[in-house]
Amino acid sequence: MREKVLVLEASYDEDVLAQCMKEILEAFPLDLEGKTVLVKPNLLGPWPGESGIITHPLVVKAMVEAVKERGGLVQVGDNPGLRGYGCVGRVCRETGMEEVVGREWTNMAASPRRVSLRSRFVEEVSISSQVLDCDVLISMPKFKTHVSTLITGAVKNSFGFLVGADKARMHAAAPRFRDFGELLVDIYQVRVPDLVVMDAVTAMEGNGPSCEDIRDLGRILAARNGVALDVVMASMMRMDPSLIPTLAVAAQRGLGPAALEDIEVSGPMEVIQDFKRPSTVPRMSWTAPFHRAVFALLSHRALGVDRRRCTGCRTCEEGCPVGAIRVERYPSFDASKCINCYCCYELCPEHAVRLNRLLRLVQR
Repeated sequence: MREKVLVLEASYDEDVLAQCMKEILEAFPLDLEGKTVLVKPNLLGPWPGESGIITHPLVVKAMVEAVKERGGLVQVGDNPGLRGYGCVGRVCRETGMEEVVGREWTNMAASPRRVSLRSRFVEEVSISSQVLDCDVLISMPKFKTHVSTLITGAVKNSFGFLVGADKARMHAAAPRFRDFGELLVDIYQVRVPDLVVMDAVTAMEGNGPSCEDIRDLGRILAARNGVALDVVMASMMRMDPSLIPTLAVAAQRGLGPAALEDIEVSGPMEVIQDFKRPSTVPRMSWTAPFHRAVFALLSHRALGVDRRRCTGCRTCEEGCPVGAIRVERYPSFDASKCINCYCCYELCPEHAVRLNRLLRLVQR
């Protein structure tokens, strides 16, 4: 039996979103009465819903209300990419999530639990207890690109299971693109979501996951199988799912379909013809050896800083998993330590960290 992915036309109108959630829970029914339900959005950092960087709070609110109507006991939470005391509360406030979900918000960073991980890279990880203890897990990722993993979807959203410095530790443990993709699947398998609902009302293209290339797409995607949903998203982005490490590994493990032909898509799904893919896509193609050689020659200048935007906040320095960044007035990058994980690019709240223009041209 083929996995099903539902695609609905949508906007950020609350009545429209409420109807979408109703249709989703009718298409993929869950036993929610009296069950503890964790709704896990993508809250990368303290950006508002309108930025297109996070799962919009109104989409989360619509799901919360739909679950509560069906008797579920809801919690909403995520572990943002930022580190430091109070960062979870700050992200909850500044994204607007606190205002719309209120008492349903839970600080997932406050209750970590060490668990064994079936992985060739690490033996244990710190996972939020809410992830391990909930009866039902609803993952709510954002329709986005990613310079490191090519896509940010259902599988990547499970990276938010990790608490504190463990995210940085994972980057350091598996610095190569394909290895990191495999490690993400290892983490995804700790607790596979029961339902995935993706905010694609706005979509991020180009060099995500925190860039400013946002376009209106007007869709909500949903599926029981997160891998199937990611395959549909990648196909809409004009990317071959077989070249995306998370999807290739997940398919090999039997976690989901490998190609769009293996999926039943219900609704208005179309390939976005002019969609801008990440400039790192060539790393996954047949030209990869040449690309790596060129990248090695240019790596000392792979990242730069827009000094007009940089505020010297040290988010890049604090988020670097290998200590390759030092901030005096502006960041400086130690190429001998850099593993090209792009965490600094991803986490910069001012979009001040930039990929080198020459490197982008060579990549393309």
